[in-house]
Amino acid sequence: MTVKEKIEHYSGQIDSISETILNQMKAGASNWEMPWHKGIPEAWNPVTGKFYGGNNLLVLWNECLKNEYPTNHWATFKQWQQKKRITKVRKGEKGTLIMFAIPKAAFVRKQGKKIEQLIFEFINDEEKEKAKKNFYFRYYWIYNAAQIDGLDQNQASLFDDNSTELERLKKFVGKTQATIKEGGDRAFYSIVEDFIQMPEMARFKSYKGEVSQSLNYYSTLLHEIIHWTGHNDRCKRQFGWEFGDNAYAFEELVAELGSGILTTQFKTQPVPRDDHAVYLNSWLKVLENDFSYFTEALELSRNAIYWLYEKTEILPFDLKPHYGRSFSEKRVKEWENLVG
Repeated sequence: MTVKEKIEHYSGQIDSISETILNQMKAGASNWEMPWHKGIPEAWNPVTGKFYGGNNLLVLWNECLKNEYPTNHWATFKQWQQKKRITKVRKGEKGTLIMFAIPKAAFVRKQGKKIEQLIFEFINDEEKEKAKKNFYFRYYWIYNAAQIDGLDQNQASLFDDNSTELERLKKFVGKTQATIKEGGDRAFYSIVEDFIQMPEMARFKSYKGEVSQSLNYYSTLLHEIIHWTGHNDRCKRQFGWEFGDNAYAFEELVAELGSGILTTQFKTQPVPRDDHAVYLNSWLKVLENDFSYFTEALELSRNAIYWLYEKTEILPFDLKPHYGRSFSEKRVKEWENLVG
């Protein structure tokens, strides 16, 4: 496949996924069931230890759903060979195309060694065009762990311990050191006083027989913890913090996607909350005009999760460098204009 064909193929994947997600959002509008309520598994390379993000995450998330892959672990043909000598891509398996924008500075040698640079995750064609001056674009075929022979498919999760999901959740929440108050009938994060308010666990119910009462409680709490990361002392994602306004709708999308990733990581799932459905019309209105906002919200949620991983040290391995996407007030104002 030529470079031109790869570009067209990759662009076609993004267009197809954008249309699929929008259609799923519209189809689930009546009962507030969004695509992320089925979970968003983090795309991870078990050879390099790095997470895939940006549009690549959308592509790999879609491939996992489509092919019912049990894990969202991916690597190139050569990387799988490097992992173990007996590990190889199964004959007849087709790869999935992803794209990296690699800083040109990474190719500058200093004292005979390559300078290690972060990989940039672009979200739309405009960013890609601006990036051409400073980045090389490279396309790679990667393969899921389920496409590999000689690999232990029962390998441990990223959390890699013998604790239950509930024990891991309690440990994770405790290590965030967030101030959490219990009482009342509403869950929310107070940006002014910097605390999370949660109803008592007894107020929560099991969900569809799939999520227990306690896991429902923690699913809601993880959503509020993503909001909590937006404080200026943490991820500096403060803009439009008045509940119900158009700018806050963007922050709500960040929290929805972030909790979708976190709950999946803890082997549970996000539970739909009716009080969030009020934002659906504004989301659809914006995303139909500019779907890159979905990817941007996803990237901002990944920033929050990466910050939480660093804070809690919950992962059993050292985190690799992460390209931290900056929060743009200009973009949020443009969001408000699209909502109208």
